[in-house]
Amino acid sequence: MSSENQQKRRVGLFVDSLMGGGAERVALNFAEKFIELGHDARVFVLHPPIEHQVGNVPIHLVSEHERLADWRPLNKWRYARRIRRLVRDIEADGKPFDFFISNAEDSDRLTRMAGLQPVFIRYRNSLVHFLNAKVGDARGFKRIVRKTRWLNKFRKTYGGHLVTVSKALQDELINTVGLKPASITTIYNPFNFEQLRRLAAEPAATPTQPYIIYAARLTPRKRQDLLLRAYALADISLPLVLLGGVSGPEGVAYETELRKLAADLGITDRVIFEGFHQNPYPWVKKAALFAMSSDSEGLPTVLIESLIIGTPVVSTDCPTGPSEILTGNLATFLSPVDDAPALARNIKRALQSYPAIDGERVERFRSDYTIRSYLTHYEAISKR
Repeated sequence: MSSENQQKRRVGLFVDSLMGGGAERVALNFAEKFIELGHDARVFVLHPPIEHQVGNVPIHLVSEHERLADWRPLNKWRYARRIRRLVRDIEADGKPFDFFISNAEDSDRLTRMAGLQPVFIRYRNSLVHFLNAKVGDARGFKRIVRKTRWLNKFRKTYGGHLVTVSKALQDELINTVGLKPASITTIYNPFNFEQLRRLAAEPAATPTQPYIIYAARLTPRKRQDLLLRAYALADISLPLVLLGGVSGPEGVAYETELRKLAADLGITDRVIFEGFHQNPYPWVKKAALFAMSSDSEGLPTVLIESLIIGTPVVSTDCPTGPSEILTGNLATFLSPVDDAPALARNIKRALQSYPAIDGERVERFRSDYTIRSYLTHYEAISKR
């Protein structure tokens, strides 16, 4: 159905914060495209920081502080109450929200507590990987109890309308985890090709020599430590740029660990810790190669953006998403998770020769298609 024939909708998009990261940028991409197509889209941000440029997107900050109470249940209740009040104030003009899209874990729970309907939870990461992290090293009966408890929590939170960002993720939720949501479908993340290429053309103080890049928040799940080991094994002269900020004490500790690892590997002089940039795209555009080393993803935004911009990529074949992006002759540039030698070989091979990045490979990620898929899905759900 064309956008001209679709009724103009009011849409609320929820994120935990707008700190520099791919998931947060995706939420803004959604809002920008909804607005461009004539819809009323607003982004609800639970708490600071707001690091991304928001342009013409209306931002509604739920709280200036991350915690509204020390006791967790009370903190969540107060957040839910503020969300209800914000939504009610906006709807005072007589136009209710048609639907909401939740883009982060806290938002998934709080929109349910606030009684918002309908909410499409945009499920973004491997639930199996998340569940394994929660169960940890527990064994025997303790493992069964812990796994059952977390599965019950997941089923309670994710029993509504789910939109997964990759087909592999949808299969995992239904066939591996055993979720039974009210509805589930797969819709890829939205990408504004023209805007990406425009941002990539902006001036930036990038290295003058060719370099390899990984743009991602410094966090253990992104496995920059694996990339450092692979880079050292590849034994190449091109510098490695780690573009991304840190979040909280865990992020600070991980960056310290990464810097020590670089020193232990003898590559400190070739590794650049560049931090967060509001516009990372000139850095990605000018790189000789984008290398991703994650343990898990949903649909890795950075891989798609790199291909749209024209930068070759290599990646771990982590759950889920990379194998749906690097298809055909690009599939050989996927390497097993946690395999530094394999990633090193792919880095060297990609620098020597890389297939042409044809337009057809990335066309399915255009934002127009994504937004219209959401609108069509909402119309189907509302007729049930």
